[in-house]
Amino acid sequence: MPNRPIAELKSMIGRSEDIVDEMRIEAGKVAEFAHALGCEDPVHYEQDAAQSAGLQAIPAPITFLRTSVFPRYRREGLDRDPVFDLGFDKRREVHGEHSFRFERPIYVGDTLSASATLVDVYQREFSGKGMLTFAVQETEYRDEDGETVATERMTVIEVPTTDEDEGGR
Repeated sequence: MPNRPIAELKSMIGRSEDIVDEMRIEAGKVAEFAHALGCEDPVHYEQDAAQSAGLQAIPAPITFLRTSVFPRYRREGLDRDPVFDLGFDKRREVHGEHSFRFERPIYVGDTLSASATLVDVYQREFSGKGMLTFAVQETEYRDEDGETVATERMTVIEVPTTDEDEGGR
């Protein structure tokens, strides 16, 4: 169980927090990220290749938005996900589902802002071993015109305490 009662966590649903201001999508960072992924497609490295592919600029790989959690982009104190203090024990927190929905590609030259919203909290019984607590956060990324370009949805799960956690076997 989280340190906070489930009713308190449910009362947090709908809470939003502005988390990113002026995330400039830079060619060098996009190239580094694409290289780290092993992506050799020249559209992520060369403007000419991107334009030849029918793109307006160099696109960032689809998971590039995860770099928004880096301290250089996040507001102070918000360099983790979920953004909200749910009272989960970090030793028992696991990453669940994660998805992105794009309205358009993220391009070099874009400047993004983002806000995160806690959209759901719920519990499920875990094979008679206690309750799993799920928290779902959506992060909306907007361009410099205020248009939504992508929505990220992630689920974090706190697993129940086990006998091993308590020192038993």
